[in-house]
Amino acid sequence: MPHLLPQVSNTMQNSHLYSLLKGLSSLRHFLQQLKVFVIRSLLIGMLHYDIYEKLNMKQAYYLSMEFLQGRALLNAIGNLELTGAFAEALKNLGHNLENVASQEPDAALGNGGLGRLASCFLDSLATLNYPAWGYGLRYKYGLFKQRITKDGQEEVAEDWLEIGSPWEVVRNDVSYPIKFYGKVSTGSDGKRYWIGGEDIKAVAYDVPIPGYKTRTTISLRLWSTQVPSADFDLSAFNAGEHTKACEAQANAEKICYILYPGDESEEGKILRLKQQYTLCSASLQDIISQFERRSGDRIKWEEFPEKVAVQMNDTHPTLCIPELMRILIDLKGLNWNEAWNITQRTVAYTNHTVLPEALEKWSYELMQKLLPRHVEIIEAIGRGAGT
Repeated sequence: MPHLLPQVSNTMQNSHLYSLLKGLSSLRHFLQQLKVFVIRSLLIGMLHYDIYEKLNMKQAYYLSMEFLQGRALLNAIGNLELTGAFAEALKNLGHNLENVASQEPDAALGNGGLGRLASCFLDSLATLNYPAWGYGLRYKYGLFKQRITKDGQEEVAEDWLEIGSPWEVVRNDVSYPIKFYGKVSTGSDGKRYWIGGEDIKAVAYDVPIPGYKTRTTISLRLWSTQVPSADFDLSAFNAGEHTKACEAQANAEKICYILYPGDESEEGKILRLKQQYTLCSASLQDIISQFERRSGDRIKWEEFPEKVAVQMNDTHPTLCIPELMRILIDLKGLNWNEAWNITQRTVAYTNHTVLPEALEKWSYELMQKLLPRHVEIIEAIGRGAGT
């Protein structure tokens, strides 16, 4: 975008920024700071969500367990039509664009075609100026990084977050509670309540996704998992039981450690199901919060499908269906028919294969143990409850 050329050049040659960048110990650190001060600020300035909210526009929400983005720098400056200006500004600082770009690690958020398709959809949504969001998990160690040694292939953890990612903006003001295990009981009002169990929270990290030759940038919102400080067992820690004191935090954090953790063991199956439910629950809570904020003091739930479109990428996010039903019935007070009508009109699904071995299957016992309220809702859907 030609009108941004002076801004790029002036920002990159600012005397304070110049001295900061020249003093960094490595080219990778140089790249990190460079993007923080220049490109990310341009992209964040092109987010239009405040306008979408004021106009109360219908928004699309794309949920996927993986996003294979690739390196972001060249894509961002190319979409902004700033490749030449950026290369010239770097040259004035004594660096080469290709060398700098080669230092950027791939975001370890995806693996193959499913993740690449998801990222392509976000790129297209931004390019076509649609009001949209992407939702995923912020994997600390990705799937794996391949290392070739004299003994053959070796798989090691990704290190893309070792020095932080300058593209993301942590949103400590955007977090939601997530529950596992527990039990379901009937209250004195006749309603079903999911109580007890393990409670964690999902915290948002936003990554800007620029459109091509447009002023539109959308966000990929990634969830990271943790527990409140109150769950740290201080007495156990002071008694020397350090592992026990940190157990709750460790159990929460490992949900977002690895993309597609091994599921041959029971613990592996539990972790995968926790990942999928975390993605669905945190994202839907965020989507509903946005809808309520846009609606102000006149919330009409029957209008929800007219303002919200949720697209599930393959089978991983399909817990969105019982989770949306749970929120609408248990938390928002709608009856079954109202909630089911809204859910049917809101949620859509992309199928990638008809091979049974590629479709998600969970044992009844595992679902009942981890998500007891959702099992009740799924069974009721199967019976055609309310019809």
